[in-house]
Amino acid sequence: MKNTKKLILALSLITAMFLAFVTIDSITNSTNTVQASSVSFPKNMCGHWKSQPSYTDGKKHTNKWMAIPAMDMKATAKKATWHFVGYLPKGMGYNHKKHVLKMSNSAGVLKGHGPFGQENAFEKRGKKLILFYQHGGMITFNRAK
Repeated sequence: MKNTKKLILALSLITAMFLAFVTIDSITNSTNTVQASSVSFPKNMCGHWKSQPSYTDGKKHTNKWMAIPAMDMKATAKKATWHFVGYLPKGMGYNHKKHVLKMSNSAGVLKGHGPFGQENAFEKRGKKLILFYQHGGMITFNRAK
């Protein structure tokens, strides 16, 4: 009788530990997050956006000192299509091709070909849309008129 009670107690403790691990795993498991196919851009981020070119070292604003050319971007609910517009500095690898970024999670992280790498994120600050790219850079967009 004593051995049966010990066995039942041991089995109940094992079952309780198993249920505790399953509960903790289901809380922290990444598969419980929102699926990428259901994630979309907020409505205030959708539309036509443009950025101004940026220049190096505070020099005169001539094409000779351009670091990053102007960009044009159109964001829909599921993707953002962007390309460089206007003058492109020579020898820097810029082109006028259109590239696509797709929302990968609800935190604003994007997948696809960004201007300076594959890791990109959007954030809306007031009336401006900011594209954060790999290695800490950012490009500020204003709504196109």
